[in-house]
Amino acid sequence: MKSIYNLIGTAACLLLSASPAMALNGAWRGKLAIGQMELPLVFNFSENNEGKTECTLDSPSQGVKGLQTTVTLCSTDSIALECKSIGASFNGRIQNDEIIGKFYQRGFSFPMTLHPDAPLEERRPQTPKPPYPYTTIDTTFTAPDGATLSATLTLPANVKNKKTPAVIMVTGSGPQNSDEELFEHKPFAVIADYLARNGVASLRYDDRGIGKSTGNFYEATTYDFMNDAKSGIEFLRKYKGIGKVGVLGHSEGGTIAFLLAGERQPDFIISLAGVAETGKEALMKQNIRLLDKSGITGKDKDNSIALISKLFDTMSAQRISGNVTSINPDSIARANNLDVPASIMNSLQATQKIRTPWFDLLLAIDPKESLSKTKCPVLAINGDKDTQVEAEPNLAIIRERVPKAVIRKMPSLNHLMQHAVTGDSSEYGEIKETISPEVLQIILDFIKSL
Repeated sequence: MKSIYNLIGTAACLLLSASPAMALNGAWRGKLAIGQMELPLVFNFSENNEGKTECTLDSPSQGVKGLQTTVTLCSTDSIALECKSIGASFNGRIQNDEIIGKFYQRGFSFPMTLHPDAPLEERRPQTPKPPYPYTTIDTTFTAPDGATLSATLTLPANVKNKKTPAVIMVTGSGPQNSDEELFEHKPFAVIADYLARNGVASLRYDDRGIGKSTGNFYEATTYDFMNDAKSGIEFLRKYKGIGKVGVLGHSEGGTIAFLLAGERQPDFIISLAGVAETGKEALMKQNIRLLDKSGITGKDKDNSIALISKLFDTMSAQRISGNVTSINPDSIARANNLDVPASIMNSLQATQKIRTPWFDLLLAIDPKESLSKTKCPVLAINGDKDTQVEAEPNLAIIRERVPKAVIRKMPSLNHLMQHAVTGDSSEYGEIKETISPEVLQIILDFIKSL
């Protein structure tokens, strides 16, 4: 899912209040409609010791919390907020249980209505809450390159009495904490809680360079993330009371599970929306969906697809050869007589400014060979409403390469394994369910059957 973090920015705003303020307490939530996407924002109001209203800003979908914001006006019927360092402001009128106004940033304005936010417990009812009938231990393990990975080891009550099965959880693409937190959902925490209550241990960790883990996330590739997971497997195997050790991976983490299984590392693997086709094939399908959503059709669409494909091939070939230089998509288009819309060309040119080793190499990754070498038990779950990683042909590839794999194509589930209406990423934050209870049961039944 494409990040729109730059809309909000990273800097906190430290401006003096321009006028006396009245008290306005609590969290108020609204949505910014940005093209085909919606960005939820939360304004957290509180009253200081002097009786003035203060505010911080959250962008839950981007993992941004507590941006300090200045209240320049707060009267009985109006509120005005400002954050000059990111060029943003909000003005609204308070009407009963709504604040109706506009969000401004760098010359653009977006209508936005705020409503009192429901408590987190109500919005994310599956998030585990203490007391827990199991043990959690904050720990670390070390990657082959020396990075220290901050982890949570979750142990069921009976771990000392017998060989308890365990899974190490591997996140999807993008910087993720140990809970794989997104839109305030914490799917790995929910899975760990469910498994521990039913006799299965787990290890989940902050990605390298994220949270308390060291290392550089943005210089890493899928193979570095695979080696991180491999170190986690070794950590679990040395822990007293742990028996079989498996890998549970989501999205790119599922691909990593396939790669590790091909190397005979885990005793079993569980793929949630894992990518079994090549990275390029998966990303091409995502780009085609984006073209369709933008309304580009006919020859413009065909030419755009052809150009994206050739650009991807050039990027991955450069990375594999070790000779990475800036690529001009316009030159590729002219050489192949491909006329594409200006918006597409601008987007492709922008990719060259943010190229990473991870993206270039992901294009070339093909898990099929690893799947053909897999001997351990495999559970693969994909949702039929997944618009990021299509259930087919990924499940078809797994069926062909691992005939004994347990395959579950789940109706009405999206990429996050939530029950969804359209499956589009814009729904993720609006759905209260973090992960389908049916999926949790299937995971547990599979592990217990081993």
